[in-house]
Amino acid sequence: MLELMAESDGDVIGFRARGVLTEDDYQSVLDPHLQKALEAGGRIRVLVLMEETFQGWNVRAAWRNTCLDLRHRRDFDKVAIVGAPTWEQWCAKLANLLIAGEIKIFTRDELSAAWTWLRR
Repeated sequence: MLELMAESDGDVIGFRARGVLTEDDYQSVLDPHLQKALEAGGRIRVLVLMEETFQGWNVRAAWRNTCLDLRHRRDFDKVAIVGAPTWEQWCAKLANLLIAGEIKIFTRDELSAAWTWLRR
């Protein structure tokens, strides 16, 4: 499950991830909010908070995530990954090769610092 975080504002948007992400999470939550942020002005800054219950993606969602990274590779200014399990940290390092922006990993205790970093 993916949901928009209340702290989102303009081109700085955050998503909370729980359980297994599906293609529907991308269609109904992620894609519309990314598009809205892009329309608000240029490059976007994204925070993804991975709750302890986050288990990853199903196959279709994983493919959609890769396609999203490629399609928007020049649109991301910064991406903060918060609370990522070790295996996801490796995925984020690979994604950093695909996008022009910077990806930084934070612990859940550093959530406030992640928002601050995105807004600088």
